[in-house]
Amino acid sequence: MGHLLYSDEKLVQIGRSNYEKLVSYCNRLEKEGFWEQAEQVMKQSSVQVLDTYVQSVLLNLAMHCGRILDNQRDFLLIVTDTNPLEIPREGDLPEEAIAYGKKVGALPPILLQLCGVYDRERAGNLSASFLDAFLNILLCMAYLNDGKDARVNQFIQEYYNKISNFLQFGEEVNARYLFRKLSGDKIESEVVWLCQQIREEKAPSLAEAEKAGLKEEKKHPRKRKQQKAEQARQSWLERQKKEEGRRELEQQRLESQRREKRSLEEQKRLEEEQRLEEEQRIEEEQRLKEEQRIEEEQRLEEQRRKAEQEEKERIAREEALAREEFQKVKKRIQERERAEKEAQEKRMKELLEELNGLVGLDNVKEEIRSLINLIKIRKLREAMNMPTMDMSYHMVFTGSPGTGKTTVARLVAKIYKELGVLSEGNLIETDRSGLVAGYVGQTAINVREVVEQAVGGVLFIDEAYSLVNKEIGNDFGSEAVDTLVKLMEDYRDDLVVIVAGYTEEMQVFLKSNTGLISRFNKFIAFADYSIKELLDILDVMAGKAGLHLEEQARKRVEEQLEEMTEEQWQEFGNARGIRNVFEKIVTNQANRLVELEAPDREALMTLTAEDVRI
Repeated sequence: MGHLLYSDEKLVQIGRSNYEKLVSYCNRLEKEGFWEQAEQVMKQSSVQVLDTYVQSVLLNLAMHCGRILDNQRDFLLIVTDTNPLEIPREGDLPEEAIAYGKKVGALPPILLQLCGVYDRERAGNLSASFLDAFLNILLCMAYLNDGKDARVNQFIQEYYNKISNFLQFGEEVNARYLFRKLSGDKIESEVVWLCQQIREEKAPSLAEAEKAGLKEEKKHPRKRKQQKAEQARQSWLERQKKEEGRRELEQQRLESQRREKRSLEEQKRLEEEQRLEEEQRIEEEQRLKEEQRIEEEQRLEEQRRKAEQEEKERIAREEALAREEFQKVKKRIQERERAEKEAQEKRMKELLEELNGLVGLDNVKEEIRSLINLIKIRKLREAMNMPTMDMSYHMVFTGSPGTGKTTVARLVAKIYKELGVLSEGNLIETDRSGLVAGYVGQTAINVREVVEQAVGGVLFIDEAYSLVNKEIGNDFGSEAVDTLVKLMEDYRDDLVVIVAGYTEEMQVFLKSNTGLISRFNKFIAFADYSIKELLDILDVMAGKAGLHLEEQARKRVEEQLEEMTEEQWQEFGNARGIRNVFEKIVTNQANRLVELEAPDREALMTLTAEDVRI
């Protein structure tokens, strides 16, 4: 069905791109030794476990939404490199696959756990990258079902709650991240945003830390000033005391005191100059620190932009590689399908040539060709989702022995296989002796064994009317017919039954059980071969044996056939009879040639009138 923003093909490309990311993360875990212990227990590579887990969770998502759509089934088969759940391309999903998918989906995500261990030991963000790529694959599956409805959101929310215990993120980051994934219209990578949220959650912001440090530094110079001022005041008091003592004790040294006073004033001036220089030095240090802080912020911002650009370029390269790989896979599939179609057409052509090469049987050939055309048109209507009528492939062949019924049945089995009606195209031939037993219960067992051998091909029952023998009171033929009718229904999708016999007797046989008439609605009559057709068959037999029938020999055979009575014709057996004639002629030739001393090649290849003694 698809989503308005994405075609099915685009969703497959996005899914494959994110799957390739998961494969690269698995390879990283194996390369750096994080998978060794798990591999000893699970006996699988990390990518094998990944394929099983991806298919299982996707299958559970589809089943949670009600049923799996055709495009979702295709996505399940294409998005991973392998098909561990053995999901069929068509038909109902096996119950074993559904049950195993539920079991695997309920297990702890071992790969995500190992990504968390990797992050703790390597100080990385592998678990965030793994989780984001996996959720993108789930969203692709959801968009194949017409987008994120309430059921999809419920499934992803419950899945996220289940695996959140294995993540190194806080509840607030989890909530914001999942809201972004479920509320957006596009399937995008949120790894950079998620990693930024994790960093902000684990440590205070750099700006706040530096702001606190700057405030502390600004406080320090004022405290230093107060200390200096207090020291200066104490020093002045001490000097005053000294000056008073000197005036009292040394009045006569006034000149000396004046000189000392001038010296002290000079000292104070120097101290003031030193104080101003110290304040200027501190201010310069603060200015340099501020410039360094700004430069560091600019460097970090440049690194962040560069990392984002590199991530975008990497994602673009991976998407390009994924698109290229998808096109290669698509091309290989198309080439394989084209080769299979050409081979099937070639086999069909050979089978039709073999059918057309049969002597006579013009009405039979026309019936078989019409049946083939009907099946082909029916297949085309099914492919276009057009209505089709129910069609029974079972047939009734009527006619005398030796008219080619078994040969045509064998060709029909092979043709049905090429048309997709049957899976094997084999022919199992049987009659009353192979089906009916002499005591109660054994007949049903015999019929089931023969039918099961024929499943996938054609079951050919010659002289089928002999199963119904009203002259025998305790005959078990009716049991064989009842069992056959039931098994034809049980194996109706991969079994074709052809019953053969004389025309009138077959009518009686079909009326013996109400279930037979409804299943056999295709009747093909095999007429007796004319003398000309029998002679043509004789020519074909001779040609296949590397022999040549002289014209006089052929004419003699024709004369002997024309002289046969009606009773002799009934016992002759059509093609079987002409085969017996051919074998007698070859035997007579051998008896004739053995008397020659050294027969040449021409003599060995020629059948003469002398050899024709029927």
